[in-house]
Amino acid sequence: GCKHVKGILLYGPPGCGKTLMARQIGKMLNAREPKVVNGPEILNKYVGESEANIRKLFADAEEEQRRLGANSGVHIIIFDEIDAICKQRGSMAGSTGVHDTVVNQLLSKIDGVEQLNNILVIGMTNRPDLIDEALLRPGRLEVKMEIGLPDEKGRFQILHIHTVRMREHQLLSEDVDIGELAVETKNFSGAELEGLVRAAQSTAMNRHIKVSPVSSHWGKQRERIVWNLFWNVHFQMSNDILMCPLLLQAFGTNQEDYASYIMNGIIKWGDPVTRVLDDGELLVQQTKNSDRTPLVSVLLEGPPHSGKTALAAKIAEESNFPFIKICSPDKMIGFSETAKCQAMKKIFDDAYKSQLSCVVVDDIERLLDYVPIGPRFSNLVLQALLVLLKKAPPQGRKLLIIGTTSRKDVLQEMEMLNAFSTTIHVPNIATGEQLMEALELLGNFKDKERSTIAQNVKGKPVWIGIKKLLMLIEMSLQV
Repeated sequence: GCKHVKGILLYGPPGCGKTLMARQIGKMLNAREPKVVNGPEILNKYVGESEANIRKLFADAEEEQRRLGANSGVHIIIFDEIDAICKQRGSMAGSTGVHDTVVNQLLSKIDGVEQLNNILVIGMTNRPDLIDEALLRPGRLEVKMEIGLPDEKGRFQILHIHTVRMREHQLLSEDVDIGELAVETKNFSGAELEGLVRAAQSTAMNRHIKVSPVSSHWGKQRERIVWNLFWNVHFQMSNDILMCPLLLQAFGTNQEDYASYIMNGIIKWGDPVTRVLDDGELLVQQTKNSDRTPLVSVLLEGPPHSGKTALAAKIAEESNFPFIKICSPDKMIGFSETAKCQAMKKIFDDAYKSQLSCVVVDDIERLLDYVPIGPRFSNLVLQALLVLLKKAPPQGRKLLIIGTTSRKDVLQEMEMLNAFSTTIHVPNIATGEQLMEALELLGNFKDKERSTIAQNVKGKPVWIGIKKLLMLIEMSLQV
């Protein structure tokens, strides 16, 4: 009298093997040949045809159950990108309601009045939040499995699979360390690992390909040329895999994102800078090691040009987290309020997919479109940011948020300071000793020039940001 599970939902980031997993489930069950359907293929321009396409998928299972009853075999139907046809009913604009009727038809077929006990529906998506809730209840797609990014052991197995043919044909050097590659490719999906191996193969082969005029003896020479090509590739494959520039990851760290913020390095002109970096390191360790605080957030506040963004980028870089993203207003120029909220939400959603993540929210008052005249700001973006700052990551994931602002008083009035775990002040250079320490570290002036500057600032108040100081120094060098 037991009934088997009728539906499974596989969800996770793109390129992590959801489709491959669904096919393997079909092979394991020794069932009928699975029907694989791409979600958008169900839709049709004619009225009623989309619903008819759903009915056709279940026709074989219905006919066999009528004929054999409990002895019927299992029919597996795989929906790739199921979110394309099963969005929340009522959420689609337009008056036709085609998507709603398709969802209704699928709901009734999986677990309706005439129940089928010989089907297994497997849906795959990377946007489970878009799927209608009625499809996810028990009796339909009740088993939900996340196919996430592979860990180090998984990456080792994936790389081993994609290089096995090269080893069989002795094209892979013995000094290629797959284990080292697995360590270096944090947050790579299976598809990205496959692309990395292909890129290494192409790099090795292209180095030995020489373009020459086509001769009449090409047919005779081709085998010898190809053999020489692959013989040379054998010796170079090791370096090409290890030195091949890593592909741009969807859920990884792109150094170009934060390298521009610290291109001049960090100038430790005094104890305040050291304290900020030390406090940042403590917060990084808390994020890594604490089981009670999966969400840690810190706000770096201080006057303009004091180097807050550079310090935030440095803390993020030295954390060595596999996922680091900077949410900056310069990447949202011209965005509407809704587009800004969606862009911020995507950054945080991507961060939740990594075991350890760091998100830098730079120049918060600019993100909020704040201007003192009025004053005016975007309440929609403010509310979205408050929710994202307070939202804890999923179980087993940890997130460090670093915010920067030059208007602590404004954020205080907006009640945003309470959204951060702690606040760290980043001051300007305030004494002559700190100024001289900065000049000495920069090394742009001779000893005599520094002595003259020291005499001029002795006993006088100093108040200048490190960024403004760098600009003035560069201007003076042009004279």
